[in-house]
Amino acid sequence: MINYLNQVKSFITLTTLVVIVFFIHEFICELYFIDSPLKSIYVFNYFAVIFFLVISKLNLRYKLINILTFFILLTFIKMLSTIIFFLYFKSYAAYDIVIVVYNFFPVYFLLLIFEILDLKKSLNNI
Repeated sequence: MINYLNQVKSFITLTTLVVIVFFIHEFICELYFIDSPLKSIYVFNYFAVIFFLVISKLNLRYKLINILTFFILLTFIKMLSTIIFFLYFKSYAAYDIVIVVYNFFPVYFLLLIFEILDLKKSLNNI
């Protein structure tokens, strides 16, 4: 039961962090008249982190694959999906790809830090 409550707390923390950072980011973009697909960026990163954490924790629970191998595999999949995300916006001419990249990676790295800290906490509990 305690483990379940920790997972819910982690999910609520992630969701709160994403919502707060999104509104701050949106305010800054509106302040400087930057046109960027912020909703798409945040939704993509949020669901990528949720997918990564859920699959990683399932692997930790059922021990399907070596932890390090699984982490590398999921990171590779996440990088490929990021490339596909950028290719979509590159072909969709409504946004400047440089602006999309500048708005994407701060969010990506912020959520990557959260992801690593959460996985570290999970690995310490093994």
